[in-house]
Amino acid sequence: MCRTTSCSLGREAQGAEAPIRFRAARPAPRASETGFTLAGVIVIMTIIAVFVAYTVPRQWSIAMKRDREKQTIFVMKQYARAITSWQLAHGGLPVSLDQLKEARSPRLVRGVKAEWVDPMTGKVDWILVPPQIAAQGTPTTTTTGSNQWAGSGYSMRGASGASGATGTTATDTTGTSPTGQKAASPKDYKGPFVGVRPNITGESYLVLNGADQYENWLYTINDLKAEIEARNQGLTIMNQWR
Repeated sequence: MCRTTSCSLGREAQGAEAPIRFRAARPAPRASETGFTLAGVIVIMTIIAVFVAYTVPRQWSIAMKRDREKQTIFVMKQYARAITSWQLAHGGLPVSLDQLKEARSPRLVRGVKAEWVDPMTGKVDWILVPPQIAAQGTPTTTTTGSNQWAGSGYSMRGASGASGATGTTATDTTGTSPTGQKAASPKDYKGPFVGVRPNITGESYLVLNGADQYENWLYTINDLKAEIEARNQGLTIMNQWR
């Protein structure tokens, strides 16, 4: 063990003269490896772009159509309310939409033009539903596996199959279906009416009172009365539990 001053100085001098060690530098990646990584990133981004381009527009289109269906059902309910008010004021049913449009005491249809546009068609081209058709009920079979919203009168399609429905029958607007069943109402019907339906045909995303075809959609003054009674009964039950 070194205890002298000269020995300590010698060690310090020896340490100062010791060579400085550096870590070896990592070799740069080869050009082929860089190109392979870039190609992999491009392939992944292409797959993602194709997936987004295929799914997003379709899902957006479905969401927009479903929203228009909800708006259409809302307007059908407003017409049912207007027809009910007309019936109370005049003691009978209206025979044209113009009667509801021109009513002023009280005013039955709100808006600048006192009419409701069909969100599905963008026009005021509603088809009138006669009382005898409303009395028969919905001609199509009820769908299975749908999620019913209480008080809304309509439900979402189930997950079984493409439509979630079974036993549905396509109908036209001439008053009869291919199997002989009556449609909701003929397209050219004129006379007393209890509701309106959209002037289109085909399968709907929403199920209205058991119908998943636009031509079989029904919401009349009878449905409005039943909905109001069910709501009042629900409020009565809630008040009893308080």
